[in-house]
Parts: sequence; C-alpha cells; structure tokens
Amino acid sequence: MEAELLKQLVTNPAHWPVFLILAVVVIFIVKFVGVLAEAAAKRIWSNAKDKKALLSFCRFAAQVVAVALVMYIANAVYWQHNIKRFMPASVDKPINTCDATVKLIIESQDERNTHFMSKGGYLAFGKGNEAILVTAAPDSWGRPVASNEYQFRGLFKMDASSTAAGKPVNILRDAEYVQVKFLEAPNDFRLIRGEAVCVLNSDVRISMEFSEQKATDQKVYLRDMTTIKETLK
Repeated sequence: MEAELLKQLVTNPAHWPVFLILAVVVIFIVKFVGVLAEAAAKRIWSNAKDKKALLSFCRFAAQVVAVALVMYIANAVYWQHNIKRFMPASVDKPINTCDATVKLIIESQDERNTHFMSKGGYLAFGKGNEAILVTAAPDSWGRPVASNEYQFRGLFKMDASSTAAGKPVNILRDAEYVQVKFLEAPNDFRLIRGEAVCVLNSDVRISMEFSEQKATDQKVYLRDMTTIKETLK
C-alpha cells in the first residue's frame, strides 16, 4: 500500500505543492535544530577538556537527532494526509453484501410455532416507486410471543445481481422509506412493534424500529429516516 501511495503522490501534479511546503518545513526544522545544537555544543565545549573532539561529536549527534525527528514528522504528516484519501470510509465503499434480520410483532391469536418453508418476505429501501436496495428470503419463521401477539422473523439477503451491488453504501441516504413484507402475514394486520438490523459489507450496521401501524397488503413502513441518514454520514 505504501508503494501505491507514493506512486500516486509523485505522479499527480496536484500533490507537488504539498512536497514543496514539506521541503520548506524540513529545511526550517533542520536549520532551527542546527542553531540550537550549535549553541548547546559551544556551551559544552567551553567547559570541556578535549574541546575540539567534543564539539564535533555534539554537532554530529545533534544532526542525527534532527534528521531522525524530521523523518518521523514527515512520515506522520504524509500518512495522516493521504490515508483517508486512499482508504475510503465504510459508507463510501461499494456494496458487496447486505444481510437483514427482521422481526415484526403483530396482533394475532395464531398459535403456530413453525418455519414457513415456502413463505418468505423482504425488506427494501425505497424512493418513490423505485427500490434502491432489496433483501429477501424464500422462507420465514413464526411463533406466538405473548397473549394476542405473534412474531414473524426473517433472515434476508441481497442478491449478488442486485442493481445496488457495486454502488456506495451511502446511496441509502437517498431512501425515503423502508418497506417490509411477510408473505404469511394477514393482509391488513395491526403491527404492534417491529425491528430490523441491516449489516452491509459486514461493516456498516443500520438499526431500525417500526412503530405501531395498520398494514396494507401485508406491508409495513418506516418513514422517519433520520436515524438511518445519521448512521450513513
């Protein structure tokens, strides 16, 4: 990685002013340290027996320290200046994977505790009538969790051929809502509460909470995207 950074810095004229400024700083530091070393060496020299040899040694030691200090500072400045440029933030990286765990608690007296092998669902980020990113699965799970409360649970994944694949994670900031649907759920159920967690690239985690609402065509929505947008800053 160091070789790649050096290549890009040296071959890109836009970076040359940085080298010029760094060179001026290095020269200034060397001169400044040299003056201090000279003053210190003369003071020691005036109190030493073998004055000539000690003066030469002090000058040499001061120069070694100065060069080492300058190299350390220059290296630190170099990496601090360029590491963020060539290593994008997690939200700027392309989407390769997206896994979502979704749980909806609905009002129901259903007593089944089962794995719906052929009735899955999906979670989608949408804008207008268009889907930005979709996670889905062909199956889901259901079980009663309390009196008149039934839970649907799904483990959804983004298809590798999705149009979202390869686009930056922060594209989800454009989403206007999140839509969830379970195929085994009643058409017009009442959602008591819900939650979902999406993990993109095994790195960016987005947590969501669905408030109480009446479903339409088995669908419920999260429309307050404030928390999601903050996560993707």
